[in-house]
Amino acid sequence: MRLSALPAYALCAAMLALPAQAQPKIFGNAVTMGTVAGPKLTAEQRRTFKWFRSNKSYFGAFYIAPNTEHLFWTRNFHSLKTAKEAAKFGCEVVSKGVPCQLHAVVYPKGVDPNAPDLAGLGQPSAKDFQRKYPKRQKDGKYGAFAINGAVGYGYSFGWDSKEEANEAALAYCESYVSRHLAPLGIEGRNWVKSRGLQKCRVVDTHTPG
Repeated sequence: MRLSALPAYALCAAMLALPAQAQPKIFGNAVTMGTVAGPKLTAEQRRTFKWFRSNKSYFGAFYIAPNTEHLFWTRNFHSLKTAKEAAKFGCEVVSKGVPCQLHAVVYPKGVDPNAPDLAGLGQPSAKDFQRKYPKRQKDGKYGAFAINGAVGYGYSFGWDSKEEANEAALAYCESYVSRHLAPLGIEGRNWVKSRGLQKCRVVDTHTPG
């Protein structure tokens, strides 16, 4: 998880309002970026935004602190709202309180970025959910897929019971969270935890047959 490298770490590690076992919403692989009219970017901000635009992955957001070099971006989130909130928070941490403004959002092609509660699986997790996760399941065995509240996820396969599969998927997801929380400063970790974004939940269980 990168709370943008300060200033370019991306907070990679959002809790969806989904009941356990609810099928997660999956979008297509095509990505759209929308920009917001506002202050002119500085040279440094333009360089980072060029990279962000070339490596866009939903859901994401790009915030800047006007008249400074500070910026912050997020991508791969499971929710556009949380991606924006995290990017704004990170930007105002690195700018030391200078108010930040939204410059761009990244979202799946064909959806309305202004729709309320726009959420589902982030792009990388959706790819694994549709490809690696089903391919690795074993005949007669259980597997599971878990996500956290930001971008984290984990999956399991080859277990003898549903309970073991669910626990393993949660453990992999929690391991993802730990790795990506570690590089954040205290403010970033506290922000994530205060919103419960580090918590993982099972969203799918593969059953034999």
